[in-house]
Amino acid sequence: MKLLIPTEGSFGYKAMCFVLAGVYAWFLMGLDIDGYIDRANYLVYAQYSEQIFARYASSGLKGVLTNEPAWLFFNIWASKHFTPEDTLRVFIFFSSFLTSFLVLRSYPKYAFLLIVFILMPQVLKNNIIHLRQGLGVTFFLLGWWCRYLPLRIFFIALAPLVHASFFFIDALFLLNIAFSTFRVSTVWRVMYTLGVGIVLGALGIWLAGELGARQGSSGEYSGMGGGGTGLAIIFWGAFAVVLFMEGRAFLRNNFFAASILIFYLSTYFLLPGTARVFESGMLVVLLASLGLSDWRRYAVYVLYAFYFCMEWYPLLGQPGYGWGIEGSM
Repeated sequence: MKLLIPTEGSFGYKAMCFVLAGVYAWFLMGLDIDGYIDRANYLVYAQYSEQIFARYASSGLKGVLTNEPAWLFFNIWASKHFTPEDTLRVFIFFSSFLTSFLVLRSYPKYAFLLIVFILMPQVLKNNIIHLRQGLGVTFFLLGWWCRYLPLRIFFIALAPLVHASFFFIDALFLLNIAFSTFRVSTVWRVMYTLGVGIVLGALGIWLAGELGARQGSSGEYSGMGGGGTGLAIIFWGAFAVVLFMEGRAFLRNNFFAASILIFYLSTYFLLPGTARVFESGMLVVLLASLGLSDWRRYAVYVLYAFYFCMEWYPLLGQPGYGWGIEGSM
C-alpha cells in the first residue's frame, strides 16, 4: 500500500499553481455580485454584523460561540474598509485563491485530477453561494497542511467559528487523534465512528438548539432530509467501499477521511443538513483517495468522472449554472 505524502512540487510548479489559483479566484470574484443565490444574505452580514453579533451576545458566551463569531468579526472588520459588495469580493478571492492553491500544489503528480476537484460543483459552490462555508474550508485546509503546531491548532479551531459544520469535522478530527493516541484497531475505529454519527445525527438539531445555535431554532434546515434524493448515499457508499477495500494500512493512515465518509453515510437519514457537513470535508476525502492502488485507483477515476458529469449536467443552461437568480444574469 502506497502512502500518499504531499510533495508540493518544484518552485516552477508552485508558481504555476499560484497563477492558476489567481485566475480561478479572479474569475469567481468578478461574477455579478448580487446575481447569485444567498448573496443578499451575505450583503446583510457585510452591513449589519455588529448588530447581529450584539443580538447573539445578549444570550451569553454560549450564544456567541455557536453562531460563527469569527465570520461576524471578519465582516465587522471588512465593513470598516470596504463597501458591502467589495467585502464579498474580498471573501470570495481570499477563500477561492487559498483553497485552490493549497489543493493544486499538494500532489503535483495528480495535477489534472486536482483541477477536476476544485471545479466540482460541491467544491466550487462554496466560493459562489456558500461563502461562509468556503472561508471555513480555507481555514481548515490551512491548519490541515500547516507544519507549525500552534498555527495548525489555531486554524483548525477557527474553522467552526466561521462555519458551524466544522464543529462536526473538528469532532471527527479529535476522535482520530484519540484513535491514534490509544492505537485503536481499524475495526473499532469504524464502530466508534458509526456510533458517534448515529448519536450526533439523532441529537444534532436538539443539541444546536440547546447551545443557542441558530440552526437549532431558526428552521434553517426544516424539511430537509439528511442528504437529498437518495442517489448521493448510493454514490458515496460505493466510494466508501472502494476505499475500504484498499486494506487496513490505508485506512489507518487515512482514517480521518474515511471517518468523514462514515459520518455522512451514518447520518444521511438522521441529521438535516449533513450534506453541508460532508461538503466541508469533501476535499479531504477526495485527496485521500489519490493514495489508492491497483484497480481501486482506476475505479475512483471512473467515479470522479461520473460524479463530475452527474453534478454538472443538470446545471448546464440554468441561470448562473444553477446558482443564479432568475432574471439577474
